[in-house]
Amino acid sequence: MTDIAPARSRFDYAGLARPNLPAAGAPASVPPLISVVTAEPRPDDAELLHNSNGRAEWIAAELVKAGAVFDGKVHVPQAKKLAKKAGAVEPITLSALKAIVSITLREMPRVEAQCFPPEVVLAAIEGGPHSASQLQLEQGARLITRMVSYYWSAVAKAYPEAWDDRHGFILWQSFGLTALSKFGGRIIQERVDEREIMPQYFDTALAAVAARMPLDVADFAGVSSQAGANQVYSMLLEANSEHGAAFTELVDSLAQTIDWGKAASAPSPLPFG
Repeated sequence: MTDIAPARSRFDYAGLARPNLPAAGAPASVPPLISVVTAEPRPDDAELLHNSNGRAEWIAAELVKAGAVFDGKVHVPQAKKLAKKAGAVEPITLSALKAIVSITLREMPRVEAQCFPPEVVLAAIEGGPHSASQLQLEQGARLITRMVSYYWSAVAKAYPEAWDDRHGFILWQSFGLTALSKFGGRIIQERVDEREIMPQYFDTALAAVAARMPLDVADFAGVSSQAGANQVYSMLLEANSEHGAAFTELVDSLAQTIDWGKAASAPSPLPFG
């Protein structure tokens, strides 16, 4: 697939608030946490949000924008000379990043279904790129993009050396990226199910995993391909499950000390729960 240049940012966001927990026994749902301040539609790529592969491409373009989590980590053709001059590391292509996002989306089907309800997709196709339904899909895409960004930012914080070294660690190797992408979908789905989608929750979860599972390449000699990805993914799941009680305690402590800020100024029109 041909790499594409990231689209120019056209949105501004209001702050996020700590989600309100549902009553006991109530079904979990994604809280409407995004408030779009300026909602200029994007008719040039509106159709991408009508299917899962297109959404992965749309989200990938967001993740490589200036200041985004993968900024400087992905080869973007138009930025090639600038990146080389600045000494930036370009471990993967934009097509590879799209594949990473696709893996993550497959691991959180309930989140994707809530952000892109089939009836809204059909309405957006019929209504066109400037319709209210299309805006709903774009808001859903931005919510998922934000959570994917939270996850990978947490990975970067938990594994700072691996994030900047593509040779001494497995993070940027294909099987490592595949495993971490799959694990990311699992973590995002868990956080959404628990209605804990602030970045601090992701930071805490990944810090606990990193304390139990290093990513040094020396520890994975001879590991590669899909079998290697499955092995690393299983190890990540095990490391994640080991810290359950400790994580709950940390989350409770975290909730008491963080200034959660003001609630979003307006509810999202997404049909969440």
